[in-house]
Amino acid sequence: MCGIVGYTGTKGAAGILIGGLEKLEYRGYDSAGIAIYNGELRIVKSPGNIESLKNRLPRVVEGNSGIAHTRWATHGRPTENNAHPHESSSGRLVMVHNGIIENSNEIRTFLLKHNYRFKSETDTEVLLNLIEYEYLRCNRDIVKALQISLAKAIGSYALVIMSTDDPEELVICRGGSPIVVGFDDTGSYIASDIYAISEYTDRFVFPENGDIIVIDGKGIKSACTIAGYPRSLEEKMLISDYKTAGKDGFDHFMLKEIYEQPGIISDLANSEFIINSKGNKGTLFEDRFASTDRITILGCGTSWHSGLIGKYIIEKYLRIPVNAEYASEYRYRHPVITNRDLVISISQSGETADTLAANRLARESGAITMGLINVMSSTLERETDFQVYINAGPEIGVASTKAYTAQVVSLFLLAAKIASLRGDQDTEANLRDSIKLIPGAIRDVLDKANNIKEVADNYSSSNNFLFLGRGLNYPTALEGALKLKEISYVHAEGFPGAEMKHGPIALIDYHFPTMAIVTDKENLSKMYSNIEEIRARSGKVIAVVQSGNGSIGNMVDQIIEIPEVPDILTPIVSAVPLQLFSYYMALNRDCNVDQPRNLAKSVTVE
Repeated sequence: MCGIVGYTGTKGAAGILIGGLEKLEYRGYDSAGIAIYNGELRIVKSPGNIESLKNRLPRVVEGNSGIAHTRWATHGRPTENNAHPHESSSGRLVMVHNGIIENSNEIRTFLLKHNYRFKSETDTEVLLNLIEYEYLRCNRDIVKALQISLAKAIGSYALVIMSTDDPEELVICRGGSPIVVGFDDTGSYIASDIYAISEYTDRFVFPENGDIIVIDGKGIKSACTIAGYPRSLEEKMLISDYKTAGKDGFDHFMLKEIYEQPGIISDLANSEFIINSKGNKGTLFEDRFASTDRITILGCGTSWHSGLIGKYIIEKYLRIPVNAEYASEYRYRHPVITNRDLVISISQSGETADTLAANRLARESGAITMGLINVMSSTLERETDFQVYINAGPEIGVASTKAYTAQVVSLFLLAAKIASLRGDQDTEANLRDSIKLIPGAIRDVLDKANNIKEVADNYSSSNNFLFLGRGLNYPTALEGALKLKEISYVHAEGFPGAEMKHGPIALIDYHFPTMAIVTDKENLSKMYSNIEEIRARSGKVIAVVQSGNGSIGNMVDQIIEIPEVPDILTPIVSAVPLQLFSYYMALNRDCNVDQPRNLAKSVTVE
């Protein structure tokens, strides 16, 4: 969500900070700001986009130390006063923050009694003034002030603080929200995402929760925990492919990423499937899995939808019971977890707060944990026993496309691996051979993108949509509805076909169209019945069908075709035309495709 960038060293800080913020735009934000020290701390902030911030900056901005931020509003509206960086009451401290302080009202009340006043509505300014209060009480020892203050704060945070007393030092503290520190010969870099600073360095340190780190232009000055224990930090070399992330001639990142899917899936299908064990060194997955008798798949949003498809595949082919659950709800229903459970957490970024918290509960309860992730060196990688990388490359568009299909394919490959471990070579071969058909099928869909655009052109004025699917394609209906909501702001809901008559059918009329996913042969007749029920109520129907299905032509208003593929592949192939449909709908409605309003790419707060 919020983006943090910092630098201290010998180079001019402004270009590094603004460039880093621009690389973090994909995370989602509604205001931006920068603080640079050049004899005094100078702060410039603006609601809106980074271009608005740049327009407010002086033509020449001097200074070799600074911090910057893009904010996604939680406490308070997206205004200049609420934008980061925030300045403490005395002006001694300046801070940027990613996260939420849940007891900020209680802290605010305490500070008001000590004559503190506030310029913003944010929890960040409250926390900063608490830190300053303790800073002044403990002889301007910023580390000690943080240790005392954060012991009183409830919530999540990644903090970077500058002080007028030591302006060339930056102080970092992590408590649940991601932060990374990098180094080169000129100085030290900070960011909430490695992508923002990978242009400058391949040397990184990844702080753990509870770390307090002081850096200057020469590197790390000190490192300890909130509890006061010294910390030894391991520097890692990591070359990030995020350096080359660009649109490559496409109008939007989302469209580029849709078109990257055949190549990504082809690479997955033709390479060795590897289960890493970075969090369980010395133990192989096959040894731990031998005692497993149940699987739980956790995810949020699109990742949950991919987990639902994984549930269908694993139960159908391996006959292992699988639960697919919202990570955001998992902890709150007091789940029964044993050491015979395999818990798979799916997160593109590896930093989704709800998923991380659910994974921690599973691990603390003795379950075997696995992360299905796209970003290396993420928190989920470090906090799971085993890891599977989906290798989709950087996904910049907020609405997930290629990560979704890569997640589903990776779950297919995991099912094939488990089949192999159980000696079921036929199932393993069937799954792996089937996956190799997907890239060609998706290319066929992409070749007919203009047909999908024509369908979108006919429905761009629709403000409501129903998506229906059955079996393996119920999750496809959910994902199609989510994509349409995310980037075109159309109210859309996904339902199992059989559930339509248990309530949603009341909404159907001429102005409420339905997208019916009729691609799996197993459920054709049932889906035909659903379509007839909609037609009987004057509803318009678009049907996604396999080519050659001539029997449906007279039943629906328009058809979107995918090539003929085995039923088990239809959720993956059917997702692509729904991605394109949402994309063209968003264009026609003048929506911001890559950065839809109110959304963030990586949801790092609960």
